[in-house]
Amino acid sequence: MKNRSTTTHALLLLWSMCLARGSRVKNITHGVSRHIRSIGFPEGSGAGIFFALGVPVDIPDKSILFSFYFEANYGLPGEWNSSYYTEVEHIKKRSFDRRLAYDIITRKLESAGYSGQDCLLKTICQTAKYSLNGNGLLGDIVRILFAPSTSRDENLPDEIIEAELGENCDQRYGSCAKSLLDIISLFADNDLG
Repeated sequence: MKNRSTTTHALLLLWSMCLARGSRVKNITHGVSRHIRSIGFPEGSGAGIFFALGVPVDIPDKSILFSFYFEANYGLPGEWNSSYYTEVEHIKKRSFDRRLAYDIITRKLESAGYSGQDCLLKTICQTAKYSLNGNGLLGDIVRILFAPSTSRDENLPDEIIEAELGENCDQRYGSCAKSLLDIISLFADNDLG
């Protein structure tokens, strides 16, 4: 009985190999096709990224934070087979460069009652003049953002390039009472000349 089942299995194996050999599919990937997988979300769904920077305001017996927040929201596809997100006319190159960042910062400062352009230039000037080594990750981010020479040439206005020379920051930009660095940085007393 054992020989008979072994013989049967061997014949079935041989028969399936003959069938596979006679198959017209020479490339296995050619014969197998699979639709691109995707997922559908409920209509109107979105995903977002939120970043907030809070700086404590030094007022005795009060817990107050001065904060800036940045938020980006993206719509999610409602249909699993929607081609809306893959069609060329809906795909645009998004570019976030230093000029756009400076425009956003200037507008935010103006909406908070500061002299936007002068405060931006004063911040760039102070970033070039003072060391931010004792300010950790925040100091590194400020250095990258407010030191235009740390990246490729972006054809920024001459006043921004001149501000990075770091000369006479308080006198040149006197209409700005407090720059961003005055708010978020710790300077040594002897550096504040």
